[in-house]
Amino acid sequence: MKNHHKLDIYSKRQRWKQILFLAAVLIGMGSLWYTSRVVNHIEITERQKMELWAEAVRIVTSAGLETELAFPFSVIENNTHIPVILTDAEGGILSHKNLDSIKAENPKYLSRQLHHAQEENDSLVINLGPGEYQLLFYRDSFLLRQLIYFPYVQLGVIILFILVSYIAFSVSRKAEQNEVWTGLSKETAHQLGTPISSLIGWMELLKESDLDPSMISDMQKDTIRLEKITDRFSKIGSRPTIKDSNLSAILKESLDYIKIRGPKSIEYLLDLPAKPITIRLNETLFEWVIENLLNNATDAIKEEGRVILHAVEIENSVIVDVEDSGKGIAKSRFRTIFKPGYTTKKRGWGLGLSLTKRIIETYHDGKIFVLSSDAHDSTIVRIILNKTGIQDRDTSL
Repeated sequence: MKNHHKLDIYSKRQRWKQILFLAAVLIGMGSLWYTSRVVNHIEITERQKMELWAEAVRIVTSAGLETELAFPFSVIENNTHIPVILTDAEGGILSHKNLDSIKAENPKYLSRQLHHAQEENDSLVINLGPGEYQLLFYRDSFLLRQLIYFPYVQLGVIILFILVSYIAFSVSRKAEQNEVWTGLSKETAHQLGTPISSLIGWMELLKESDLDPSMISDMQKDTIRLEKITDRFSKIGSRPTIKDSNLSAILKESLDYIKIRGPKSIEYLLDLPAKPITIRLNETLFEWVIENLLNNATDAIKEEGRVILHAVEIENSVIVDVEDSGKGIAKSRFRTIFKPGYTTKKRGWGLGLSLTKRIIETYHDGKIFVLSSDAHDSTIVRIILNKTGIQDRDTSL
């Protein structure tokens, strides 16, 4: 039940992200729909105004001496925002209104405006008499052209806002996680320090007693192991030291440690080149990475199976593969398993693989990912390290 609860929490976080994204999309689509309706309404209104304007031009052009022209002239003069071009039947430009008066002196400018008007709206025919007519062309008003592009600009602003908010939220959350992890790790190391020191003192006293030396030796190994674990936790939030290390020896020691404590039904294999692999590492933290991966591989196997630790040098890179024949990982979870809080175990906080990823990528300039996974056949988690790119630097976990 705990296992399902943790997965539910993680799934709810993912669903909230999807809901927020969907809400932003709906807002953008709603804006596009509403603005489209407004644009259509303005287009109809401008068409009606141009039809009235064309009628006014017809009346003025064909009027007799007794015709009252005050109203037609007022209609023509009141058009102050819709660009219009009047042409004869052959397409020659007779007059224009609401165009740039300086640019309009250039015939090419007028030709371009006429071409744009023909593309934007259908012309209106002004009948002046039998076989005589003029054509009225008009462009969309400046307001209408602004409204046409407004929803796309608005959608872009919404998307930009979402991206900025998401990045800010992610950075803030990561900083908060770093503080929590650092504080927790430092406190853990501090709390372990006192009892370990006490255990070391008791070990010295036991050496002087009549106890079986093999028992004392095993207890001493466990005490050394506790010291190593404390050292790992103390390095989180600090600047770990990188140095030339024997990777082959680290891998062998880690596998031996897991093998002794793992189920007897699981076969542990080590596949290394004959020549030892030397690379710059922080040994303490890298051992932690390998042990985390080996423990996860062991947990993935319910009964019998195998765990294989591979390593190979390819040009300037070192590749380390942890392979197991366990239950496998769904392809949709290949990236998810490295995120904080994700776990399929009944106990634990889901920080092991997340911390593993941080150690490899943040400090060792490497990559870690699920290479492949088939249920009950083979799951391979791959680490790629660049031999020439790992430098000692002021970077904390």
